[in-house]
Amino acid sequence: MLPMTRCVRGVMMNMIMEIRQITTRSGRRMKIRPILPQDAANLVDIFAHMSSESRYRRFLQSVDHVGPTRVWQEAERIANTPPEVGRGVIAFDMTAAEEVPVGVARYVVVEPGVAELAVSVRDDYQSDGIGTALLQMLTETAVSAGILKLIGTIQNENEAIWRVLNHLPYAIRRYPQGTISEIVVMLDQPRNVATKTE
Repeated sequence: MLPMTRCVRGVMMNMIMEIRQITTRSGRRMKIRPILPQDAANLVDIFAHMSSESRYRRFLQSVDHVGPTRVWQEAERIANTPPEVGRGVIAFDMTAAEEVPVGVARYVVVEPGVAELAVSVRDDYQSDGIGTALLQMLTETAVSAGILKLIGTIQNENEAIWRVLNHLPYAIRRYPQGTISEIVVMLDQPRNVATKTE
């Protein structure tokens, strides 16, 4: 069952910004919006609430040794990425008195029409449909920006991300390579079959 969603639009710096509000499977109220330059601290907070295992699945290597200065620099770089280089969306839990950053999805353009995607959700908010909602909004953003393919590298045993991908309305090609798989989300091809393995 997918989260319930509704969309509103906010105006910021003379630009229209879509804000998507969802109710997760567990009943949490979430807000998803584009990543903004002031989100560096929110990105650091999400990273801080990810376990070693979640970080490994996201980065395909151990990053526990990375110091706080490097983490902050990377968060600032992501938050200030020009739209022609990449875009992202970030989710907040609105249930508490203060909004809590809980997940992020982003893509980085690697060649014209092709971008690499990544999704991260903090451990205590996983398996609640947040990753699915983030990736759905990100793919819509990518399509509107003229991206035709989203690519990524995923551990074969990462069942959570495979479930998220299978909720997308686009054809997906999978190329297994040992313990990982390269995937291609075909944004110009609607899904009519399960993920194709080649």
